Amino acid sequence: MVVVDVSTGSNAPQSLQDFPFVSRNEVVSSYNTGRSEALLLPDDRGKAVAVMSQALERFLKKSHEDRCLVGVIGVGGSGGTSLLSSPFTSLPIGIPKVIVSTVASGQTEPYVGTSDLVLFPSVVDIAGINRVSRLILSNAAAAFAGMFVGRSQSFKDSSSVEDKPTVGITMFGVTTPCVNAVQDRLHEEGYETLVFHATGVGGRAMENLVREGFIQVFLR
Repeated sequence: MVVVDVSTGSNAPQSLQDFPFVSRNEVVSSYNTGRSEALLLPDDRGKAVAVMSQALERFLKKSHEDRCLVGVIGVGGSGGTSLLSSPFTSLPIGIPKVIVSTVASGQTEPYVGTSDLVLFPSVVDIAGINRVSRLILSNAAAAFAGMFVGRSQSFKDSSSVEDKPTVGITMFGVTTPCVNAVQDRLHEEGYETLVFHATGVGGRAMENLVREGFIQVFLR
């Protein structure tokens, strides 16, 4: 595990004893690519969070391209969740993504969007370790570890799975009988189908999967 510092305060740590560590300056340098001068975070907290979020997104993208990223997990309140969510959701579907968050029980669509990001409710505020936060953080870490193990196993098993052309289909409740019949026919013809609820996020999720190459044909 590698700890990545995305703090925006004045007292950023420079190293950790127990884990490999990426400093805030290293992350910010991803945002500052091509410039000779050092980039200072704005004094305004909101602006600093926005800059750090963009820097982290570029850092994670490069890490993924370099094949040294297998999953991401973070902890935050409303500001931390806002900072982490966009970089996390920019990663491809299937890469484990978890945020333990104080806002996980509210309106989460702005954070999750059409991704497979998992928001884990923190129950108590992110303010140190106590009898509740210890349980929550332990469960989140165990869930994340399970995602990693499962993904690793799926890579081992993927060689035995035949790739099929994939068809995306949007569906409302009243169109379910029709979609079921179409699915059956497509399966008989050797296609895999992905069905999405046609309202809001479902349609956008299908469009994103088309762009990412998961879906070759779609029916609306």
